[in-house]
Amino acid sequence: MTESTATEVVLHRLPLSGRCEAARLALVHKSIPHRLVDHAPGAGHAAVLQRSGQRAFPVLEHAGSVVPGATAIGLYLEHAFPHTRPLLPTDFKARRAVLDLDERLHDVLGTLAPRVAFDEALRDGALWGDTAVAALGGARVLRPMARVVGVVARAASFVPAVRDELESARVAVRRELLDLCRRLEDHGCLLGPEPTLADVAAAGLTLPLCLPDDASNPLRARAGEGVRELLNDPAIGRFFAWRARTFYR
Repeated sequence: MTESTATEVVLHRLPLSGRCEAARLALVHKSIPHRLVDHAPGAGHAAVLQRSGQRAFPVLEHAGSVVPGATAIGLYLEHAFPHTRPLLPTDFKARRAVLDLDERLHDVLGTLAPRVAFDEALRDGALWGDTAVAALGGARVLRPMARVVGVVARAASFVPAVRDELESARVAVRRELLDLCRRLEDHGCLLGPEPTLADVAAAGLTLPLCLPDDASNPLRARAGEGVRELLNDPAIGRFFAWRARTFYR
């Protein structure tokens, strides 16, 4: 596991992971200096997960603490850096509303957005190849293996049961994004005039649906690309425009 100083904030992530992006955006929102460490499957990947006691990323290291999970990281940052820009309102009911929405977004977008993005990448061979290389930490030597996996996955996606599941995921993701657009029209942000932990979650978890124009994006050359059905929908396009101006300026 990467060594860090006592006070350094280190975020361990998987490239193109929406949950990891939500954790990173929490750090950006609070203007907390940090170091990103990208992981691909392997010994380093396993060492981080073993130390965190979890099976997935993101994982934050700071001042001897090891914090796994995007929501837990946001809550930790709120406690450890109380004088930076807040992620949670002080009012109890408002705070509860933020946490409830954050949980729902992780349940829906955190689970289904990667499936929708995976399905879209399978339809675009070039995007699939670039995505696979980024997910493997830039290991281009494994591109032939990624092609084989892509062929098998593409074939499997035509199995009726799998196709139905993928289409159901697209419907659920679209419904969730439309609800977020309605919230933005009412409040400017999802639950009020200022971004909260829920806004950070929405922006981060949708990373696979529309790749952002940001230096942290390992596929920056493909910024603006993603799930065309959603990006070409004017109603949903407003969400991605809000995401860009709020978190990727």
